[in-house]
This record gives sequence, structure tokens and C-alpha cells, in this order.
Amino acid sequence: MSDDTGGFSAPPPPPPPPSAGGGGALPQRGLGDILTAAFEVYKANAAKLIGIVAIVVVPLSLLGALLTKGVFSANCTTVENPLVSGKICEPRSGAVVLFAGVIGIAIAFIMSFVVQAAIARAAGEATVGDPVDANESYRWGFRHLGSVLLISLLAGLAIFAGLLLFIIPGLIIAVFLTVVIPALLFENKRGTESLSRSWNLVKGHFWHVVGVVIITGIITGIITGIFNAIGGSNWFFYWIMDSIGRIITVPFSALVSVILYLDLRARSEALTGDQVRAELASNQ
Repeated sequence: MSDDTGGFSAPPPPPPPPSAGGGGALPQRGLGDILTAAFEVYKANAAKLIGIVAIVVVPLSLLGALLTKGVFSANCTTVENPLVSGKICEPRSGAVVLFAGVIGIAIAFIMSFVVQAAIARAAGEATVGDPVDANESYRWGFRHLGSVLLISLLAGLAIFAGLLLFIIPGLIIAVFLTVVIPALLFENKRGTESLSRSWNLVKGHFWHVVGVVIITGIITGIITGIFNAIGGSNWFFYWIMDSIGRIITVPFSALVSVILYLDLRARSEALTGDQVRAELASNQ
């Protein structure tokens, strides 16, 4: 029998990349490869990833919009008479602003770390090709809230100290501590161990990480900026647009962080997809 290929058979399709569920050795990825992998994983798991973020981001954004446009804004009244025409604005009571600010910050502070941990877990599952479990992601987030909080505080203090030294050292430290959360997620590195792990992984690949961080920041900044601009001055519409912007960008940033972390490990270790999946499963 003859065919239309001239005697040559079509090559078999390539195997799925380790990030999509394969168990073989993880490849080293350039900037474009990391962003492409993040987009592909995001596209395949968008509904679940967005849902995990929306549960927390929507009420937190509402709280922020209410505080910004309501409690923290000046109390303005419109005056119309022959002598004065226009608005007269008076600042809110200091006690009211302080109380509302403390409550709002406390709620946002705690829940932001919960969603940070939860979306990191979900991003890890999606990256290794496992089904994303929203309930388990949040359970993991609450179980590891203390560790995430401690790591974030330590990293924040280190970055702040560096910023006091003419800003540049703080930016350098921030780059070296880019993958502290994935180190906790996969290897259960806690406290200073997570900071040291991130530092050692980035060391030798500093400019590679800088490129990923900058481009990711530009992408997410443009998206959130567009939605915030659409929101305008109406607090309700602003809340809706701000929520949409955050819901879209937070999962993508988490995916980039996880894939960058795995890429850094692949550059210095014989890391396989099966090993990554086993680490993720064991760190409950």
C-alpha cells in the first residue's frame, strides 16, 4: 500500500513537559520559556486558580475600597449660597480613621498571607500536572499561615534594612529572596532556612531572576493599572475593577514564582518531575 507521505511517517508527538505532569528530568528554562509555561498552566487551570484568589481578594478589595473612598476620605458637603459655592471638605475624626485602619489592616494582613499560601499550593499542584484542589489549598494555607507569616516578615525586614542603605542593596536582597515561599511549599524550609535556600538558589543566576521578576512585574502592573483606571472615582466600580485586576494577576505571579523556583533547582540539581510531585505530596 502506498501513502501520501512519500514513504516517510510523521514523527510521534513530543512527550508532555515535566511541568505538565511528566516525571522525567526538569529542563532549564529561559525567561520566555518560564513565562510561556506560566501562561500554559494558567490557561489549563484558570477557573480553579481564579476561584481560589477570588474568595479572599473580592472581600478584601471591597474593604479597601470602602476604607479608601469612605472612612479615609474627607467628609465633603456641597454649599450653594450667594457668598460661597462649591464643596467644603473636613477630615474624618482621627479616632475613627485609626480604628478603621487598624481593623482593615489586620484583616487584610492575615488573609493576604492565607491566600498567598493557598495560591502557592494550587500553583504547585498545577505546575506538576496534578488536579488543583481549592479546599486543600486553603487548608494548607491555614496550616502553614505561621510559617508563611514568619518567612514574609523576615524577608521584609531584610529588604527594608537593605533599602535603608541607599535603596540598591534592598532591591538586590529582594531578588535573592524571590523564591522563599516555594521553598516552604516544596521542601518545607521554614524561617531562616527558607531565606537561605532562596538565596543559594538565586546565587549564580541573579540576572536571570531579575529579568523574570521585572517582566512579570511589568505584565501584572499593566493589567492592574488598566483595570484601576477603568474603575475611576466611583468606589463601587473601582472595587469591581480592582478585584478583577487582582484576581487575574495573582495566580499568574504565583505560577511564575513556582516555575522559576523549579527552574533554579533544575540548574543545580538532578531534579525530576516525580521528585517534585513527591515533595509536594509529603509537605501537608
